[in-house]
Amino acid sequence: MSSLSRIKLCKNISDIAYLIGYQPKKLSYILYKIPDSSKYIEFEIPKATKGVRKISAPIPELKLAQSRLARVLQDCLVEIEGKQISRKDCIVSHGFKRNLSISTNGARHVDRKWILNFDLKDFFPSINFGRVRGFFIKNKHFLLDEKAATIFAQLACNNSILPQGAPTSPVISNLIANHLDIRLSKVATKNRCTYTRYADDITFSTNKSVFPKYIAIDRENGTSSGDWRLSKKILSEVKRSGFEVNPDKTRMLFKRSRQDVTGLVVNEKVNVKREYYKQVRAQVHSFIKDDICFKPVTIGGAESKAAVSGAALQGMLSHIFWVKGAEYNYRRFSKLEGPKEPAFYRDYRRFLDYTSFVASPQPVVICEGVTDNIYVQCAIKRSTVARPKLQDAGSPSGLAIRLFQYAKIDSELRVPSSVQHLNGGTGDLKGLIHKYKSRTGNLSHKGFVSPVILLVDNDQGSRDGLWGAVKTASGSKVTVDGTARFYHVTKNLYVIPTPKLAGGKDSMIEDFLPKPVVSQVLGGKTFNPDEKTFDRNKHYGKRILAEKVSKNQENIDFNSFSEILNILEDVLNHFSAFPRTQGRVKL
Repeated sequence: MSSLSRIKLCKNISDIAYLIGYQPKKLSYILYKIPDSSKYIEFEIPKATKGVRKISAPIPELKLAQSRLARVLQDCLVEIEGKQISRKDCIVSHGFKRNLSISTNGARHVDRKWILNFDLKDFFPSINFGRVRGFFIKNKHFLLDEKAATIFAQLACNNSILPQGAPTSPVISNLIANHLDIRLSKVATKNRCTYTRYADDITFSTNKSVFPKYIAIDRENGTSSGDWRLSKKILSEVKRSGFEVNPDKTRMLFKRSRQDVTGLVVNEKVNVKREYYKQVRAQVHSFIKDDICFKPVTIGGAESKAAVSGAALQGMLSHIFWVKGAEYNYRRFSKLEGPKEPAFYRDYRRFLDYTSFVASPQPVVICEGVTDNIYVQCAIKRSTVARPKLQDAGSPSGLAIRLFQYAKIDSELRVPSSVQHLNGGTGDLKGLIHKYKSRTGNLSHKGFVSPVILLVDNDQGSRDGLWGAVKTASGSKVTVDGTARFYHVTKNLYVIPTPKLAGGKDSMIEDFLPKPVVSQVLGGKTFNPDEKTFDRNKHYGKRILAEKVSKNQENIDFNSFSEILNILEDVLNHFSAFPRTQGRVKL
């Protein structure tokens, strides 16, 4: 049954609770027992231009309920739009949607003679409680029971409006603005223009020699720098759809000027602004040099500087990567073949290498893949022995170490693979070992904060080059074959092979799970980690096993992992024995 069909069956709070995976009592407590004044934390952040933006962040229990409802409503929106459009590239609303972004929004307006931008005034606040409730009752796609519609509005609104900061606000605003999109899209089509909307930011573009007067008119006779005003038709359709135009933000951009849509340059291709990219590059340099960087801000009309956090800087680098990287299909570049790696890749890698390998406040453990992380985390959290060097009840993960995060299985996130050349497997880890000195050499002038530990299977995969990489990088005069408890390779880099099994047999991390877990039959299939002999009709793989272990970890005995955890602690002790200067180890 589709999400839209399920939501239309909701009649009361119990139905809605089960729709989003909540107990009715718990949802009722959130809605009616927690005072409205305690449901949100409100604060202000400066806007990019001037003024401040008020953010209303829901408390965790309300945020979880809203997030689950937002996923259901997003499914409903996809279903509704699927009935309205014939092709994916016909979608006109790009904000807050799966697989859509400011980049896809800007791409619709590349290489155009005219680009018109204008904003909707007070976009979220203009959508009030009554409007949300009325939409769910009257909209032909929903036609909900009045009681259910009221509950949805209560879940989504704060102080009787859609709050900026709530997970439900974006998708509800898109549902309600769908009528506006249809109306303005029709106007655009009739006048040979392209129309898109990203939240409150609306764009029309065309290659016509004269911009259509039915959309906007220049009071100064058709010049790109003129005083443009929206037509009565556009103003009427916006008002009829329940919104209002912000009169201070109407801009016409001509081909010969820099054209930008939702902050991205679109003259020839979708790109970030040059000055933005140069600023971020300078901030990366400062961050690596001094562990702090700044951005220019205007406070009370005076120019000043504000500190930029590492997380914010990573967000800016990620933004640049996703915009500029589309041209290269986010591919991984190799020096041995193909074109030269773009500079923005290298900038991003320098930052990630610095924060991952040089300046991480926590020891970094890099396993061979996503599933290995699950076993290590479970083993540490479920350890029957107190391990203060590995456990931290105060951290979100429950760990005192940081497990390197690869892209999730089936995820389109390519950053670890494309930028850091790490996608799991011994091949990438071997490459990291060979290049570790050069990759950290110009980043570690102040020293290293924590060790970086590679935890690898002790099998044929490691014999096929990884032990050779360890021997070469470490300059070891003795044999490196996986029999040692751990290897100090170079700088702050260590390698831990999984302990050999009885009789010196090869081992992989799954060997340390209880036999009943690994031998269980799921759907008539048995576990087989070997890609060469894997038969999908007979076997299930590492992902299925890891998911099963994660869900049932409270009932699994992880004592067989004790030796691996002991070795991890030995490595931490080995690194902590080096002398420190201002909290760093110079190696």
